[in-house]
Parts: sequence; structure tokens; C-alpha cells
Amino acid sequence: MASLELQKITKTFGKKIALEDVSFKCKEGEMFCLLGASGAGKSTTINIISGIIPPDSGKILIGEKDFSGAFPQDRNIATAFENYALYPHMTVRENLLFPLNSPVRKKESSKAEKEERVKNVAEMLGIAELLKRLPQELSGGQKQRVALGRTLVRRPNIFLLDEPISHLDAKLRHRMRSELKRIQKEFGITTLYSTPDQLEALSMADTIAVIKEGKIQQIGTPDDVYYKPCNIYVAQFLGDPPMNLFAVDYQGSYAIVDCDSPYKLPISEKDQKMLNEKMGSCQLIIGVRPRDIKFVNPDDPKALIKGVIKIVETLGQTTIVNVQVESESIKVKTYTETVPAVGSVVGMMYDLDNFYYFDRNTSLLIQ
Repeated sequence: MASLELQKITKTFGKKIALEDVSFKCKEGEMFCLLGASGAGKSTTINIISGIIPPDSGKILIGEKDFSGAFPQDRNIATAFENYALYPHMTVRENLLFPLNSPVRKKESSKAEKEERVKNVAEMLGIAELLKRLPQELSGGQKQRVALGRTLVRRPNIFLLDEPISHLDAKLRHRMRSELKRIQKEFGITTLYSTPDQLEALSMADTIAVIKEGKIQQIGTPDDVYYKPCNIYVAQFLGDPPMNLFAVDYQGSYAIVDCDSPYKLPISEKDQKMLNEKMGSCQLIIGVRPRDIKFVNPDDPKALIKGVIKIVETLGQTTIVNVQVESESIKVKTYTETVPAVGSVVGMMYDLDNFYYFDRNTSLLIQ
């Protein structure tokens, strides 16, 4: 086990800045998730840590030692890539054995111990019956499991997992999330896990770093980044469906929503005090998560706004409802049995205690 720290890592490809002053620290034995959309810089970060590509500037510390210029084989890091990186001429068994037979590690274990490790990992991943097959005889999901198995069969200081379960079906992905978390905790190996899936990050990570266009936006626990997003990007990236955003003019006890038919949003006394101290009367963005909006009778005094049900997406016990209010669409997440019919007029009541306030100029959270 070892800690992993990046200090001001920058990388450019031509004129494109892939990473800019990326800094974070994975504590020894923790599951650290790098969360971001496609093209955010996750794979570039993984490749720099593993030694495949060099950074333009900055340091990579593994257990407090600088490995920025070290060869990949000297870093004692095991990596599972998004694109599998399997050897096409080797069977599944041979691919799994390969890391254990490398020149650096071939004498660390006996042949029997290596075979036992391969057997255990293959059974855990459900690929025991595939050991004699070649990669071209496997499905995409099976290849992903083999690539993951090749990482797990080792006992490195650090695991680097680059979207390792992205190609698996939903049922297996759910199972593998639990398995990966169990394995990581059992072995206590420091793990950097990159993913575009906020559910994976929230359910698996001890710490999450949200990255956008090569820049770290926020680092914190899953609760921190979900309940205290530092800016609008993080607020909308975490949450399914994304947070509703309302441009408003704050007037003290209420805010006027800037839309085709402006209406008032009451502000709780607690939030009034905070906003008056921080901002005064100003233009803000108010964020409301879809689960914090409730349907009421359109004539109910508690209804802040009326709208028409346009789209209903049923997801088992919960349903996502798109409500049209003039030219705006508001998303509501509610229990399926309480969903009004498409085309019906509804009133909506917002949970005033769960408003998020963002500076309209900087997009930063006001708290």
C-alpha cells in the first residue's frame, strides 16, 4: 500500500490543454474516484500516473517518493484500461498470468501460487469457463472482465482503474460495483478509479474529484460533492435528473424568477440572513433538485407555480416528470403511484429548506 499524490500536473497535446494544474492526493488504502464527462482528462491522468505518457510539468508522488520520471515497470502500479489492452495471441488464462510472469515479478510467487491467484480471480469475475479462449472469441463485457482480472491478480501498491466496468450490462455492472468495493477494502490497496458515471462514484468512493476540461472542480466525500457542490457544473453533474436552475432577482424575503411569466419564490429566513450577509439584493441562480419539488392541486395556496405534465419517464418505484411552465421545462422526481396524467395541469411546491444559491456571474455556490 502507498499514498498517491499529484502536484500541479499539466499536459498539452499541441495547442490543446488536456490537464491544467491538476492536484489531488489519494490517501493510503482509499478508493478515490476521478469523475468527469468524456474528454474531461480522466484517461490522460491515468496514463500519466502509470508512466505511459510524461507530464509537461508537475510531480507524481507514490508513498512520498517522486516517480515523475520513473519507468512504468518501476512504479508497482496495476492498470485496467477502458479499451481492454488484451494480448490477442494469448488465451484468457495467459493474459491473467502475464503480469505475474513479467521479469520484475516472475520470482515473487511459485507456479502453483500464480495458478491459484488466476483461478480465484476468474471465479470471482465469472470467467472461469473462458480461460482457454482467445480475446477475439469474447464479447465486449467478457473482455472487460478479463482486463479487470489482469489488474486484480497482482498485489500492487496502487490500482488504476480507467472506466473498468463501462462495457458491462447493467446487472453485472451493479454486481461488479459491490465486488470492486469489497475487494478494494479487503486488500486495502490505494485505488484511483475513473468514471463518467456519478452513480459509480457516489456508491463506491471514499473521495471524489470532479474534473472538467482538464481542471479539477471540487474534491470531497460523496456527501460533500452532492450536498455542497462548489459550483453549477458540479451541482448539475451529480444528480439524476440534473438540478433545476432558475435565474432570479433576489429581493430579500423573496426572489423573482426571470422567465416569460415571472413569479415569486419565497426565501427561508435562514437563507435570507445568509444571502443578506454575503450578497445583498442581487442576481442569483437558485438550484432545486427534482426530488425537492412536490405536486399539489393547482388551486392549493402552497402552489408556487402551475404547469402542464408533458413527459413521464417511469423507472419502477420512481418516475421523472417533465413539467412545462411557459417556455421552461422543470423536472420532478416522484413516486410512481402519485404521478398525474400527461396533459394535466399541476401545481408545484418547492422545499424551501433545500434551495442552492449560486452567484450568476461566477457560478460559484453561495453558502
